[in-house]
Amino acid sequence: MLITSSRKPSAGTRTLCKYLASFFGCEYCNRGKMSMGEVLTLSHNMPLIVVGEYHGNPGSMAFYDPTGFCVLSIYMSVLNSPSDYPAKSSVVPLISGNNELVPILSDLLFSDLKNEMASPLSLEINDDRMDFKENNTILFTLRLKSHMIFEGDETCL
Repeated sequence: MLITSSRKPSAGTRTLCKYLASFFGCEYCNRGKMSMGEVLTLSHNMPLIVVGEYHGNPGSMAFYDPTGFCVLSIYMSVLNSPSDYPAKSSVVPLISGNNELVPILSDLLFSDLKNEMASPLSLEINDDRMDFKENNTILFTLRLKSHMIFEGDETCL
């Protein structure tokens, strides 16, 4: 999986991208002037997350499948963030919760991996929040404002 940002990300957006990359144990790439085609090529047929901005703060995440199609768009805000980056993970986080996003994200992000039941990392998704946890301690939280699930070749964001 690859995580990148909008073209001219704020410091807060770059920080969130680094938190997400550490949590999921994947790569973060500074987008710069790369087109979406170049970013999709760089993802090497793996899922891609693009973190967008709203008024200079992280405000959205677009999830692309390995073929480059947009699967999901989430509008959110950062509720809290840790003072330092979590250690880069080498385990698959357990994704749980009562939100319709749980099976979508599980299938997209870890389709060829099996969730480890004893994983110290967990992503709990409920009606209005995503809690990123390590050993049941919240590392950071995103407040979910809305989301759109896409079918086919529709465009995100």
